[in-house]
Amino acid sequence: MSDVDRQLLDPCLSTNSRAVTQEQGCRRIPRADNPADTKFGQANSRPAEEEAMRSGGTLAEPTYSSYLQIGRLLDLQRPLSTPEHHDELHFIVTHQAMELWFKVMIHELNRVQQYLADQSWTQAVTKMRRVNAILTAQTAQLDTLTTLDPQAFMGFRRFLGSASGFQSIQFRALELLGGIRDPAYLNQLRHSYDGHLPPLLAKMAAAPSLAETASGAPEAAGVRDWCDVYADPNCHGQLFLIGEELIEYDRRWIIWRQAHMLLVEQIIGPGQRGTGGRSTRYLQHNAHRRHFPFIWEVRNRIAEANGSPGEPRLL
Repeated sequence: MSDVDRQLLDPCLSTNSRAVTQEQGCRRIPRADNPADTKFGQANSRPAEEEAMRSGGTLAEPTYSSYLQIGRLLDLQRPLSTPEHHDELHFIVTHQAMELWFKVMIHELNRVQQYLADQSWTQAVTKMRRVNAILTAQTAQLDTLTTLDPQAFMGFRRFLGSASGFQSIQFRALELLGGIRDPAYLNQLRHSYDGHLPPLLAKMAAAPSLAETASGAPEAAGVRDWCDVYADPNCHGQLFLIGEELIEYDRRWIIWRQAHMLLVEQIIGPGQRGTGGRSTRYLQHNAHRRHFPFIWEVRNRIAEANGSPGEPRLL
């Protein structure tokens, strides 16, 4: 396991925040003033619900708590602020929930890519709709953080050290899986990890992207290209619906990125740098990243074919 993977599993191993964790200490032991420790048990102990599943060496009927591992789940929120800031729990839960959804999105997009390769068009459409619904929920989750006022965030920000959303491996995996792989981005990504991508990102970068698979879907179905698909959507209905879901995926990411940028500006100010050292200008620069430019380009061609003036011309 790489250092980055260990850090993903245990933020206390972050070398960048070592000074903070040494000074404050990561809470690895139960605390009397922490309901998660007193009510749900220690992280290293096997929850009672899980023990109850085993009887005489066989699995007992699962319960809601044992199936979802509620005891362990509720013990994963470990605020670092001392004394504990009341708004830090919300901050942690929101980001943990986002990482869980990222995990589901990666899983589902891999399925979409396989369905496209297998020409299982209906399955590809339904799973892309699921991903888009998840992305909409993600944006709504971000919106809950707009209730975090600047002074409240400053109350626990210093305890975060250099921990930042820019360090999210799954977020980067989604970008690579979708098809964001321009040379400047890849160089920047490798630089972030001292030239060695974590295993998940290395795997994504080495495999074909969803965009690559999607770009060849019409030809695999006996259609020349996406322009022909959109020229006769009734004839190529399933491919047309796939194209629309891929466009929706890009659209919803743009909405998410803009919402994230505005959230950061709302909490720390438009000209400030976040805990990861990046300014909101970086967020502005990347707000309109698109995974499927070849389908967006179809819109241009349709407009031009129907007499759109296109780019303004000098008289």
